[in-house]
Amino acid sequence: MSRIDIVYGGKPYTLGDRTLESLRTEITDAVTSGVPAWLRVNSGAGRYQDAYLLISPSTAIAIVDVQPNGPDVALSEEQTFVADSTE
Repeated sequence: MSRIDIVYGGKPYTLGDRTLESLRTEITDAVTSGVPAWLRVNSGAGRYQDAYLLISPSTAIAIVDVQPNGPDVALSEEQTFVADSTE
């Protein structure tokens, strides 16, 4: 089973049985429509509880594709994250 981790408001949530692409599309559609939308996710450890995250153009949200055996493909240089240097 696939799992996607979500960080919203500094707190972790999870979502199962979805593809990363379908979630990205849903979030992108909500943001570009300009109409806030609710995203149902799982909250809690052990026993999941439904949580609803409000998605709007100003929402800060991170999604992580959790893969138990590591990524299926190597990322190209353009796809990797490079942190800003403070030097």
